[in-house]
Amino acid sequence: MHNLPLELVKEIVDNVSDAPDLFHLRAVNSTCRDLVDPNLFHRICIGNSVKSAQNVMQIFASPSLAPFIHEVVYDPRDNHPFLLLRSSDAEACCDEIEIAELEEALTETFASLSSLPNLESVTLNFWPSFISQSGVETRDHPFWFTSRQLTVLHSVYHAMKNNSSSPSPYTGIRSLTLNNVVLMPAASYDFVRSLKDSPLTHLSISVVSNSELFAWSGSKTLNGSVQALLPVPNERLTTLEIKSPRGLYHSPSTQFSTHTYPSLRSLVLENIVLDHATSTDGVEEFILRHKNTLKKLEMKSCVNYVQSMANPVRRWATIWEQLKEELTELEEVVVDDGGCGGLDTWFTTR
Repeated sequence: MHNLPLELVKEIVDNVSDAPDLFHLRAVNSTCRDLVDPNLFHRICIGNSVKSAQNVMQIFASPSLAPFIHEVVYDPRDNHPFLLLRSSDAEACCDEIEIAELEEALTETFASLSSLPNLESVTLNFWPSFISQSGVETRDHPFWFTSRQLTVLHSVYHAMKNNSSSPSPYTGIRSLTLNNVVLMPAASYDFVRSLKDSPLTHLSISVVSNSELFAWSGSKTLNGSVQALLPVPNERLTTLEIKSPRGLYHSPSTQFSTHTYPSLRSLVLENIVLDHATSTDGVEEFILRHKNTLKKLEMKSCVNYVQSMANPVRRWATIWEQLKEELTELEEVVVDDGGCGGLDTWFTTR
């Protein structure tokens, strides 16, 4: 490789995606290292372990590597089953000292996101298990699982708040994706409301369903309001996703009336339960408040809430008729057959 033209070496580097191979290429010489680093450190993954958090912290602290980082992903697990254990079934061998050390390491790592000058995207995947310092996957007690969610989220928002008050031209994290969120009481997310000038243009929230929480805790009222994770109204947010991929999500305490985003162009809802009647706090009114800017509306497997059998069930045709009449700026409507019926007339007129 020493005698190859620089253009050819770059072509080789650009066609290698496997991380171990990139590390081997990086070790060949300084030229290869300089060509490899932008690709190798563009996306950084943080495992759910003390060792991983500490290793990544060293990369964040490197002046030569930090500028290459554009995306950070916490605890990615492909095709991993999501399983919440009841408190009585959680492993009794969990070492509270080790868990505290994990939360401390994650706090330090995520709070330092503000030191990454080109970071644009953060994805947080929450799984009810972690890797112990002996390398063993350990199931979480529910308390520690939810506690770690709040710890990591708080640290990320702390980093965003530091960036918002910085004189640097860097605007901070633009995209935030949250997966497997157990929604706690609204007061737990005061740090979200304290960020008055959110840099986010894209927010995706994937929550744990009501049925999963009921099987986990035995409580039908545990699910908190997704509203608590929505940013303070601002003109930056353009895309919003609220999803519950493994079952229906409904929280009677959700109030959308105070949330309006003047630049919102895309709204995705999946397995979300609409209120039994229209109200200023409901999902429908939230959609209609953005009728002048929305270009895309996606509703997957959404259903109507039936308060009691004595109340008449609202038909989807009625809901769609109102949306069709008022959402005149829409360019794309995406639905499925999971409950959102009555769209035939809309499709034929758009």
